[in-house]
Parts: sequence; C-alpha cells; structure tokens
Amino acid sequence: MVTSEARQKANLSRMKELMDEIENTTNDSALIAELNELLRKNYSLSLKWHLIIFKSEVERSLRYLEDIRKEEVKIASKSRKLGKELKEGPKQVYYKSSEIPSAFKLDYCLVYDTNINQYKWLRCNTPRNTRAKVFTIPKSMIGEYRLQWSEETKQKWGEDNIGQMELWEKAINN
Repeated sequence: MVTSEARQKANLSRMKELMDEIENTTNDSALIAELNELLRKNYSLSLKWHLIIFKSEVERSLRYLEDIRKEEVKIASKSRKLGKELKEGPKQVYYKSSEIPSAFKLDYCLVYDTNINQYKWLRCNTPRNTRAKVFTIPKSMIGEYRLQWSEETKQKWGEDNIGQMELWEKAINN
C-alpha cells in the first residue's frame, strides 16, 4: 500500500514535470487540466501557509500563461497574413517603430545609442511573450516531500514569518 508521504512526493514531482512540459509546448490544455487536478489534492505534510502561497503563485503563472497564449495566437495569425512579406525575417535594428512588422513588435526593445545620439529598436534576447520560466516560483517551492520556502519565494514574499509561527504552533500542539 502506498503511504501518504509517497503519494504526496509523487504528486509534487508530477506537478514539477507538468510545469516543465507546459513551459516547453504550446499544446498545453490537457497538461493544465492535470495540473489543476493535482492542485486540488491534500498536501498534509506541507504548511498551510506554503500551500496558500504555492496555489496563488500557480494561479498567477497560469493567468500570465493565458496572456502568452493569446499573444501566440495573434502572432500566428499575423504571420500567416504577412506570408511572403517576411521570408527574409525581421531585421536586428529598426529606427522607427512603424518599420517593425506588427507580428514581431513585442520582440523589440527601445534603446538609446550614444554613438549616433538616437533611439533605436533592437531585437531583445528574450521576447516578452516567452513561456520559459513562467513557473519559476512554484517550481522552486517544491521540495522532496513537501512545499518549502525557497529563495525565489523569499525575494517576492519576504521572510517566512507566518510559516515560522505555524511551525511553532504545531510544536506546541504536539
């Protein structure tokens, strides 16, 4: 018979795998449904506070992912419309925003060039609508058997005072 601890460990590792898969594919509807199903399960070894933060971070990431999905659909439809016009691909530098093909506008950043004293649009290294690292904080919170406070979580949420109080209360009650 599988113990509660083993089941929780398997569920948490599966969630981490799902988050990695979602970041690397555009066909993610079934993966998101499975992730939501795993979120509904009970994780008694984790502190309640960590579970609350974890779920809110996953929900925030999924909302952000939904925006990215909408942008991907827009770019795909615009790329089909542009067709032959973009065979050579977008340039690395533009001096007017109107010159940038609309399908690639989000991939460019405005930079000031001190050599020519002029602003120019440079192609960014990572486009703003990228899926990579959407689940950074939730993935960092997944420990071996339970959810934990990670460095990434600490940077966003601060010190884990509520989790420390919860541990202290558990110690008193046991």
